[in-house]
Order: sequence, then structure tokens, then C-alpha cells
Amino acid sequence: MSGSATPMPRPRRDLEFRLTQARSHASAAILAERAILALRVPALLTSGYVIAGLLRIPQSMPDTLHAILLGGVAAGVAVTAIRGLSRVERPTIDVVDRRVEQASRLSFQPLQSLRDHPVEADRNGLWSAHLTRTVGGIGNLRGGWPHPRLTRATQLGGAIVVTALVLTGMRAGMHAPSRLLAAFVPGYDDADVPLPQIEAWIDMPDYAPGAPVFLNGRSGSAKVPPGAHLNATINGTVSAPTLSGARVSTMQDRKLDARSWALNADLTGSGDLSIQARGRQIAQWHLEVEPDLAPGVAWNGTPAKEEDGWRTLFPWKVSQAHGVKSLLIEIRLANGKTKRVLSLPIDLGGMPKSANGSTPEDLASDPWAGEQVSATLVARSASNLEARSASVKFVLPSRVFHDPVAKALVALRRRLALEKEDRATAADELRTLTEVMPSSQDGAIIAMDYAASRLEDPQDPHAIDDALGLMWSLALYLEDLRATDPDAALANLDVRAAQTAVQQQLDHMKALGPKGHTLEQREELGRRMQTLKDALARRMQALMRQAMLNGMMMPDMGQDEGDANDAFSRLMRRLQSDADNGRGDDAMKRLQQLESMTEKMRNATPQDLANLARQLRAQAEAHAQRRALHDVIKHETKLLDHAQSRLNAVRRAQSTDQDVDQPDISNMSTTELLKRLGLQPPPGLKDAPAVETPPPDPNTLDPATRARQDDERRADHAVQSALKRVGAMLNDDVKDLTDSKLKSLEKAVKDMDPARHALGRGNDVDAQKAEAQVLKDLADAGKEMSQAQKSKSQGHGTITLLPGLGSPDKQGAKGTGHGRGDEDGDGERADPNAKDRDPLGRKLGEGDDDVDTDSHIPEASQRERAREIEKELRRRDADRTRPQEELDYLDRLLKSY
Repeated sequence: MSGSATPMPRPRRDLEFRLTQARSHASAAILAERAILALRVPALLTSGYVIAGLLRIPQSMPDTLHAILLGGVAAGVAVTAIRGLSRVERPTIDVVDRRVEQASRLSFQPLQSLRDHPVEADRNGLWSAHLTRTVGGIGNLRGGWPHPRLTRATQLGGAIVVTALVLTGMRAGMHAPSRLLAAFVPGYDDADVPLPQIEAWIDMPDYAPGAPVFLNGRSGSAKVPPGAHLNATINGTVSAPTLSGARVSTMQDRKLDARSWALNADLTGSGDLSIQARGRQIAQWHLEVEPDLAPGVAWNGTPAKEEDGWRTLFPWKVSQAHGVKSLLIEIRLANGKTKRVLSLPIDLGGMPKSANGSTPEDLASDPWAGEQVSATLVARSASNLEARSASVKFVLPSRVFHDPVAKALVALRRRLALEKEDRATAADELRTLTEVMPSSQDGAIIAMDYAASRLEDPQDPHAIDDALGLMWSLALYLEDLRATDPDAALANLDVRAAQTAVQQQLDHMKALGPKGHTLEQREELGRRMQTLKDALARRMQALMRQAMLNGMMMPDMGQDEGDANDAFSRLMRRLQSDADNGRGDDAMKRLQQLESMTEKMRNATPQDLANLARQLRAQAEAHAQRRALHDVIKHETKLLDHAQSRLNAVRRAQSTDQDVDQPDISNMSTTELLKRLGLQPPPGLKDAPAVETPPPDPNTLDPATRARQDDERRADHAVQSALKRVGAMLNDDVKDLTDSKLKSLEKAVKDMDPARHALGRGNDVDAQKAEAQVLKDLADAGKEMSQAQKSKSQGHGTITLLPGLGSPDKQGAKGTGHGRGDEDGDGERADPNAKDRDPLGRKLGEGDDDVDTDSHIPEASQRERAREIEKELRRRDADRTRPQEELDYLDRLLKSY
């Protein structure tokens, strides 16, 4: 027979298909067996590295050595695998058929017969019958599974490797996957490495100041505004940490040392913020970045004219979660025929989160006064978000003029500012007005002619603005001249000019920034402020002359004490100090106050001075009455101190084993103990009967001490009688000033009788109680007096609106050694040593410093006293024989300790 194939007689259709499948499977199995034998060395290398990874050997190395080791192992595995696989040969058809016959358990090699043919052609029939019989005996064909033929040494080595893998895997346990990942990825840590320590906090942005938000632990949540700054310090990792999750910007990492890092980022969006280091998540927080909205700003009414005057009140309200940085009013003409915008900043006093108010602005001098305008509020938040309110339309209040020429100047000024009249026509009208002016007003004539000349110069860019200002000043001067004499009108003109000069210098210094605080600029401001002060002084002199011409007697204003307490002088000094130190906003605020004061001073009349005189006298009398009441309280306090001192001396003589200055708390009632702790006993609490202490007996004193106390008691009796008469007279004076007597002072005068009688009988116990009651009445009288005087003085205004006239307290404070009274007018200025005094004027101390008087109030020792009282309360709570309501209250009280 030959090896060449011959056609099969009548072959079964599916045999060829099944044979092809079986041969393919057998070929793959043979190739797998040969590849397994070829990959023994790469598998051994890989298994060894896996075992080392499970034992945490590679990842314990430095990352560089770890990468080198991993690269070497990978290279060795690749080289040996490629070399071994390159030697693998594909199996021949005979080898494949033998595998199929073996796997299918076919006897006598039938597949070989299918490929043979007879040598002699005349035997084809017999061969065909043989093939048919052979094909009929072939059943299912299989390719078989790979069965590599390993030597005993290879099998033993494989068993050892598998055993090592199983043992190391069992030892690694649940950390096995992380160990393998860390072994095959340099720079990753497995789960056995402790997580790095982390300290993280969030600093609030500049526009939303506040305490930092500390992110405690490795998880949590926080709400922060946009732009909040994340700070994190990570200790215990050699690689830089990274952020992921929530949106951040400007992320930076900085290496502090070999194993410490600082991480910084600005938070811009919400989400779960994760920090990873060496392939592991070390912390995750849910951060909610709250949106920063624009301020809410709206009108709180319609702008309108002030009731008494020509200023405009602008009511407004504004709010923003993180604070409003600025608020201003933008005013435009309602008809929109000009591009000019009048901006008026509103002082918010900082960056409030919510504010409202009604800001007065003097816009009578603006050329738009009397025109319909449109106003809009513009608010800017601390984060520079801007919002605008709805526009409101109103007529800008204007000043009323009665002088004909002044009215003509104001009308011409308005037409020129609104561009209803050109410069040449306005100049002609100004010269026409000079013709109707009396020749005695040569200064006004020259000023109008000068303004006309400026308007006729087309090359002068500032001509219109200067002419508008000059025409306004002339109109005010002429109006003042109509109501007063020329000297007063000129003085008012000088005041306005000096005030404008100060305003311009402040604006100039503010525009220069840091360069505006040089010595030269400060000196210039000082010169202009001195000019303003001189102009105000001339205005006051003119006012005084006018009063004398009218036959009015001017009161003594107390100017002999200089201007140390002059409100105007103080305001000017503060203004200059603010300007010198770069506080431009504060300086402008002072200037606004100065403008208000000077405006009222310019409009003052001799009758105002007469009213001022009456106010001065009334306030001087009020101050004297407050001083008198203070003296009564001081002397009554001394009487109380004397009585307490005498009682203490008697108690010390009666007691030898107890501190006489501290009564025995075991003999006190529960309500008394609670009061000493500063607690208010509940209503209806009934005390258990307390052990009464014997009253002090003066006979226990030695004769010398008793004689000294008797002398002191007689003196106190005389003082108490005098205080009663003083109190009655003081109440009469108060009635003359306020039209009503003080009920508390009347009660104090009546309560002085029991004190006098007790002192006359030598009964210090009753005297002490009566004098304490008198002091309480006098304290109430002081409050009642202040309220009555304030009510009486309402509607009279503040006298310091007229600068140079001094403070009202100068009249009553001369020679007292106490200087000025309180600016709020409530009575006495605090004593410099008041911090060492109690409300009754007695000296504060440690309680036991002075054994001869109890005028020292305990401070340090009161804590120990409170502990003793607490112990006594606990003892009483343990005594179940006490009333049930008392026991219930003590139980509730002591739960808090």
C-alpha cells in the first residue's frame, strides 16, 4: 500500500466534517502540550514574583528598585517565553491522526486506512469494501485534552510552586489582591501599609470671612461658599497626593519633607472630593459649594424731599449672604437727553449682610435740582457681584429763592447745564443781569462778568463747570443778602468757599492714594481747614453783632476754656487725622457731618442764639442737679458703710470660731442660699425653719470702742438729717426744671426718717436696712431724673451744631474737677476709678482685706464661698424631711452640677 490518498467509495457525508473538527482539536492539544513544556521557565519566574509580591517583598523596596526588579522579571519572562515558543513545531498529520485515534479509542489505526489505496488496480472492489467496513466502524471522534509529559523533577517543582502560592495566598488573605496590585504597579501601596495621616481644613474666601471649617476624620460633609480654599497636610507617604471628584482650581502640591506633603486648592463646585496617595483613597468628603448670589437691593420707598429743608431722602435696603461691599445711587435725567450720571456712594459702615436706611443728600446745588430724574441703586457684594434695583422717577428737590436776581441766576444755570441754552447766550444774559444789580454790589457784578468772559472762551474746557459753580455761589450770596446784613452774607460766602476747598483737597488726596499722605498734602489740608475755621469764626462774629444791633443780650458761652471741648474743633481734628492716616472714607464721613453743622450755622439767627442761651442754662441746671444727687448718694453710702462697720465689730466680739464677715450658711434659708448663688428661687418655695442667730449686742464691745461708735452714730444722725433737707430741696429744683417732682426721690426722703430714728436709738441693724432702702430709692431717682431731663430737652436740638460755643456741661462743670459730662446727656461721666467701685461707689476688694469695714465686695473668695453654698444645698437635698416642693427644686437644680 502507498501513503497517497484515494477517493473513498461512497463516504459518509458527515465523516469528513467530524474528522476535520477532531484533527483541529488534537492539533491544538498537541501545541498546548509543547507550549507548556516551553513555558516552564517563564511560569517559574512569574510564580516566584507573585510569591514575592504576596510576601510584600517588591513593594517594600524603594519605587526605583521596585521598578527595576519588575522590569527585569518581565524581561526574563518575555525572553524565555519567546525563545521557548519559537522552538515549538506544529504536529504532522500522522501525529494528529494518532492523537485522534488515541483520544477516540479507535483500534487498528482506521484513519491511516482511509488515507491508503491498493497497489493493484484490479483489487479496487475489494479495497472499497474494506473502506466501507472501516468507515462504518468509526464512531465519535475526539481531539483530546493536553497532557504534557513532565519529568518527575518538573512535577515536583510545580507542586512546590503551587503549594507556595496557596500558602502565601492564604497568609495574605483578603489583602492578596492589593498586594499583587502593589507588586505589579510601582508607586502603589497595598492594604497592609497604614494610611497616611491627614489634616484638612477649608479657609473661607476673603469675601466671606469666618472661622475655618475643619474636616475631621477621613469622611464627612461641609457647606462652603465658592472660592473657599482647601488646605491639607498629608504625613506618611513618599509620593505626591492627588485630588479628584469635586471641581477645584489652582491645585498645588508642595513637598514638606521626605514623607510629608501640603495640598492646596480652591473649591469651585460641589461633589465628593477624594484625596489619593500611592493608588489608595485616604479621605473623601462630600462638599456642597453653595452658589454665591448677587446682592438683593431695592428701594424701601420713593425718594422725597426732607420735611424741614431741601435735602433728598433716599430710602434703601440691601442684603447678601456674605456681605455688601458698596452701595451707590446712580441718578440720570428722566428724559435721557444727557449722558451725565450723578453717583452718590452710601456709607454702609463696613460689609453688612443686611442693611437698610434712609440716606439724606443735599442735591439742591446740583444743576438738575427741580428736574424729573431716574434713580437706581447699585450694590456690589464682597465677592464683586453686582446687582441693580428697579429705577424710580421723582422730581429732585430744589432750593427756593426769593431774590429776583438769584432766581434768574438759578434758572439760567439750569438751562445751561441741561444744554437748553448755548454758552454765548448764557454769557449775554449774565451781562444783562449785571445791569440790574445795584452799584454797591460791585463784587457780585465782577463775578458775573468774569463768569460771562469764561463762557465766551470756546477753548476753555472747564468754563461751563466753573460758571455753574460761580452762579450758584452768587445766588446763595444774594439770597443771604436779602435776609441779613452784608457782613453775614460775605461770611457765609467765605464758609462755602472754604468748605469747597477742603472737599477738593480731600478728593485730591484720595485720588493720589498713598502719595496723597505726604507732609506737603497734609499741610495743605491743614491750611484749608484753618481757613474754614476762620470763616466760621467770622460768621459767628457777624451773628453776634447782628444780635447786639437788635438789642439782644447774649449769654456767656463759656469760651474761656478754649476749644478743647468744642465739638466743631474736635470734628475738624478727627477729619484731618483720618485724612493724614489714609482713612479717606472716614474723612469724607466727617466732612459730611461738618457740612451739616456749617449749614445750620449759616442759617442761624439771633433768635437761635437766644434759644441756645436757654438751653445752656437748662442743661447747666440739669448737670448741677445730677451732681447734687450724686453727692447725696455718696454721703448715704458712707452712712451705710459706717453702720455695717459697727455691726461687724460687734459680731467679731461675739464670735471667736467663725468668720464674722461671712454669716453661717447652715443657718440661712434655702431662698437666701439660692440668692447668694445668683439664682432666683421659684415662686412658692417654702423654706424650712432656719436657726436664728442672736442679734448683735453692743454691750460686748469694750468701753472705748463703744464710745467711739456712739460719737460716730451721732455724727451720722446729723448727716442723715442734712441729707433729708438736701433731698427735699433738690426735688423742688427738679420740679422747677421739669415741671414734675421725682417720686423716687420723694420716697427716698421719706425712707430717711427710719434711718434717722434708728441712728438716734443706737440700732445699727435697723439703720443698715433703712439706709440700704434709701440707696435703692436714690438709684431709681437717678434714672427717673435722667429720663425727665431728656424728655424736657426733646425738640431743642443739639447745641454743638453752632461751633465755638462750647459744650453745655462747661457751665455746670466749672471748678468741679470732673471736666465735661457725658455727651449723651445722661448725667455723670464715669469716675476714672469706677472700675474699682461697685454701683454704690464702694471699693472692690478681696472681701477680707479690711477687717474694720465691709465696704469691700468679694471677688476671688466668692468662688470658694459658692462651693460651700453648693455643699450646703446638697446636704439639704439629702434631708428628705424637708418640704417636697423644696426637695423637687433642689433635685432639678443640682442636676446641672
